[in-house]
Amino acid sequence: MRGLLTPKLGEHNVICDISGRKIRSDDVMITWDGFVTSREDYDEKHPQLELRSRSDDESVKITRDRPTDIFI
Repeated sequence: MRGLLTPKLGEHNVICDISGRKIRSDDVMITWDGFVTSREDYDEKHPQLELRSRSDDESVKITRDRPTDIFI
C-alpha cells in the first residue's frame, strides 16, 4: 500500500519557466512559445496573433479632369 508521500512511478519534479516554482511532471503544460509552466501559469495563445492581413488598393484615383487649355 502506497502512502501519500510516496511518488508515483514515472513522475518527477520540474521547474516552472514562468514562476520558478518546483512542480510535479503530471501538472506540466507547455505554452505555444515553448515554456514549461504549471496549470496556474498557463495562458492560451492570443487570437490576435493569428490574424492575416489583406492588402488594400492604395492607388490614388483621378479626382477631376484636366482643364482645357485657353489661349489668349
